[in-house]
Parts: sequence; structure tokens; C-alpha cells
Amino acid sequence: ADQAYDQNLFDRLRQLRKTIADQANVPPFYIFSDATLMEMAAKKLNDDPSFLSIHGVGNHKLSTYGKVFMAEITQHIPA
Repeated sequence: ADQAYDQNLFDRLRQLRKTIADQANVPPFYIFSDATLMEMAAKKLNDDPSFLSIHGVGNHKLSTYGKVFMAEITQHIPA
């Protein structure tokens, strides 16, 4: 969490996480931690192999949540 990250993207990822957590009736940290979301917002990785390099993302979370989080990240990458 020492790295600079896109605050707007982080906020959007937190909202996405909350929506998913509410639907699954689990606490938001069960989906991803804030530190993991900060790393996503800093690195803006949007393919499976690089997304797996994010701390807190394993194969299960990649297959369960990867597509929807990467889609949100992709919207924040300049064309």
C-alpha cells in the first residue's frame, strides 16, 4: 500500500466489491482486501497472468472475480 494508486479506480473497485459481497452475503474483505484493491488501482493489470501477480489474487479468486474486476480496470486505462 506504499505505492501511488488511482483513487477514483480504487473507489470504483471498492463499490464493485461491496456489490458482489452483498449479493453473496459475505463481508467485503472476503472478496478482496483494501490492499489488494489498492494494488489493482496502481498496476491496472487486465489479463489473467498479470492479474495473478497481484497480492491476494489466486486461481480461485481469479476465476471467480477476475473478469468483472478486470473489466472495471480496463475502463480506466487510457486508450
